[in-house]
Amino acid sequence: MTDQLQTRKLKGALFSTNPWMLILVIFPLPILILGLLFYYWSAARADYQRISSQFIQRQNKVLAYDAMEIAREVSHLFEQLAQDVQALALIPVSAPHFTKFYLSRVGQVTQVDTRDDSVSTIPLPLYNEIIFLNLSGDEQLRFRNGQREKTIRRLSQCSGKNLCDPDLIRKGISLSEGELYFGKVVRWYSAAQEQEKLEGAYLPVVYRASDGLFLLGLDYRYLKELLSQPSFPYDRKQNLLQAYQNGNYIYIVDSEYDFIAHPKFWNVIGFSQDSGLRVPPMRLDADEGKHPINIRSYQGERLKDYFDRLLNRSFLQRTVDIFEAANLGGSNRVLSVAPILLQKGQYRANGIFGYVVLGCSVENFEAPKEQYSPYY
Repeated sequence: MTDQLQTRKLKGALFSTNPWMLILVIFPLPILILGLLFYYWSAARADYQRISSQFIQRQNKVLAYDAMEIAREVSHLFEQLAQDVQALALIPVSAPHFTKFYLSRVGQVTQVDTRDDSVSTIPLPLYNEIIFLNLSGDEQLRFRNGQREKTIRRLSQCSGKNLCDPDLIRKGISLSEGELYFGKVVRWYSAAQEQEKLEGAYLPVVYRASDGLFLLGLDYRYLKELLSQPSFPYDRKQNLLQAYQNGNYIYIVDSEYDFIAHPKFWNVIGFSQDSGLRVPPMRLDADEGKHPINIRSYQGERLKDYFDRLLNRSFLQRTVDIFEAANLGGSNRVLSVAPILLQKGQYRANGIFGYVVLGCSVENFEAPKEQYSPYY
């Protein structure tokens, strides 16, 4: 009986508790729970933003390293070109010796079979032009693609029509003994509606020896080969124009801001087969496809901001520059610009031959889509 009375008193005390006390006890619990949920959500969000930022920074670094690696390959080609023209001047000038020299300098380039898109490498001699000239600029011995030319040209016969650069020969004549000078790309200009004319194209260097001038021409296909090199996001580049449309491309600019290699071959400097003179660079956007590009000569609108950035920042520093810009088609790209270092010939003063520009579509340049994806 006593136990029952105590139980009833306890129940009565509970039911007689002030309801405001219950509210004060219970009301903070949902707020506390929501606060804890918000805290964990914000912490996870901040962590994801940090991971995303680090991921994009990593993409930046990969893009920078790709541009630097290709710039080093260009430097290596030109360093070897300078060394080989000096070595050529040490051997007796004769057809047998030139033949041996030609056959001893062989590299490899990538070849794409358009029938099935298969890729293979083929051996290719480095130099498709080997010439000895007297100190008046007249040829004494010339090999083209390893074959001795039966007819030799006087300086007055040198013209872009026959893939000869008279300005370079005259520059070679003016050099002091032991000096060398790099010329511009020697090729016929091809407009957008034409097939690219690659036959016989080369990048030359001339060396002044005591008894004459030695000229070597690096086969232009080695420069074209560099445009096919894998780069972020590492899509295959069998078709350079298609890769360019996809936003994945490489091109090369020299120290005078001419395009010397580009997926759009009509942007590259070259001689007119009709006049024998270099085709003047495009100035307005309407000239695109009919004239090569020189970044400083451009006066159009669509590429103005992009080219201003190159001229006023990217090309003034000796390190990699990364930024975003639109192309002629209006598509945004992330660009990585790396200097091509060279301390030979006329480039001994500032040590820079030109620049490699590597492009990547912004669609491939993004944060990871999965928030909690493990990274290995």
